[in-house]
Amino acid sequence: MRLTKTLYILEKILSTTPRGTDEYGRAEYENVPIYTAFQGEVEPFSNRLAETNYGLFVDCTNRLFCEPNAKIKVKSLIEYNGQEFEIIECMEYDNHSEVLMKKVT
Repeated sequence: MRLTKTLYILEKILSTTPRGTDEYGRAEYENVPIYTAFQGEVEPFSNRLAETNYGLFVDCTNRLFCEPNAKIKVKSLIEYNGQEFEIIECMEYDNHSEVLMKKVT
């Protein structure tokens, strides 16, 4: 399988240092994005194709092929070409994963 595209798993974690204080003097922390790069192949996909190919009734816009990755989970975010995608479904096989994604607007 040729994996020619670079994608990023987007995780948001709470910072360890406060960015300031609120009106009561309590420390405020912010979510910091962490990007983890991985290789994959993305193609357009539709609800109808998901129903036909997988028997799933989901709302998706793209399909991703990649190597199995423990960080790819349902409801996770992926960034590709400057756009964010939410993972709708992940089917893991022996040598690869097929992931259905929906573009986040």
